[in-house]
Amino acid sequence: MSPSLRPILLALAPLFVSMGVLVLGNTLFGTLVSVRMDLEGVAVDHIGFILAAYSVGFVGGTLACPPLVAKVGHIRAFAAFAALVSASALVHALVVDEILWGILRALTGFCAAFLFTISESWLNAKAPNEVRGRVMSAYMTVYYLCSGSSQVLLILIDPAGFQLFAIVAIVISLSLVPLALARVETPPDIQAERLSLRALVNASPLGVAGCLGAGMIVGSFYAMGPVYARGIEASGDFVGVFMLVAIISGFLLQYPAGRLSDRFDRRQVIVGLTLATAVAGLALGALGDHAPWALWPLLTLYAGLSLTLYPISLSHANDYLQPSQLVPASAGLLLCYGVGAMIGPVAAAFLMGRFSNDGLFYFIGAVGLALALFGAWRMTRRQSLPAEEQAAYVAVPQTTFMVSELDPRYEAVDDDQLSLDFDDMEHA
Repeated sequence: MSPSLRPILLALAPLFVSMGVLVLGNTLFGTLVSVRMDLEGVAVDHIGFILAAYSVGFVGGTLACPPLVAKVGHIRAFAAFAALVSASALVHALVVDEILWGILRALTGFCAAFLFTISESWLNAKAPNEVRGRVMSAYMTVYYLCSGSSQVLLILIDPAGFQLFAIVAIVISLSLVPLALARVETPPDIQAERLSLRALVNASPLGVAGCLGAGMIVGSFYAMGPVYARGIEASGDFVGVFMLVAIISGFLLQYPAGRLSDRFDRRQVIVGLTLATAVAGLALGALGDHAPWALWPLLTLYAGLSLTLYPISLSHANDYLQPSQLVPASAGLLLCYGVGAMIGPVAAAFLMGRFSNDGLFYFIGAVGLALALFGAWRMTRRQSLPAEEQAAYVAVPQTTFMVSELDPRYEAVDDDQLSLDFDDMEHA
């Protein structure tokens, strides 16, 4: 670690602790709800609708967050929405009702959007420009390790009881403590500017399609993957290991896939990744619950590839944007991802209800093939951007648009220049 980075990371430690605890609780909550609904005998297509409600709430929360935080302040908003998520977890433990749980998942998604946006805005405000890339890498490491670690609790504690819901409530509440006690200056107001869908499509049709497809693929897996795992072995241990392997595989392949996309035409890399994801998904659907020897290598391959689709699609779109447009574009592309994450669980659950649990990966395979075909077609419509003109790949989690301000390619500009950049995009 360089001497200049160490004091910065020490100053950011309370933020990293808070965000890590938040990620741990939120990821565990999603897996737990999926497992618990399956345990309670909820119809699989109903599970898809209920879990898709989280993405509906999250998208709504990203839209509502900036003006509300500007009115009440960062700390008070964080405390209020952390309390709501904690209360939601406890209500799950008390009442099992499909309609209520759907409402609670939407509420949790809405609150989670506020919590992540506020946390990442704080991180942006405290990270100096010259080390933003390394701070982003540290955040990615914290995000994936805490997300994967959360699944270990499914191995240690029976998901059929109330304990895990109580742990989620405790953990989410504790995420407030480091921020409340640390000497962290309040960041500036959260800017809500975003590029329109038309401007994004004009800049990079494949980038938009890639983010939408990534939302469908990753969203359906996070929602319905635990149900699929329980179809193979109905134990919390197996589900925990299954999801842990998937999450860590995604983390480990981020940088190799990114380096590959820096050296070659990113459209070729996106086509190759989506095609490989589709093949791995279809193979999982055909062999996963019939050939134990094939399950783990196929899961590792599928998860590692699929979790790189969003950041590489985002990087591809950013290659055609001005540095000042990266954050507004990220906001729009994240909405595309969110729409995909709404559609994915519903469509995958529909197929799972009609073709057994293998329908999850048949859906994923179909989306991957469609995206690969679209990417191949786009390669015939526009000349490739030379590899040396592509900006360096930056791995980003699928949280909020605020994390894109840590992208070292981003340049903050004044409002007049940003308006000119938007006008150029709209008339492209």
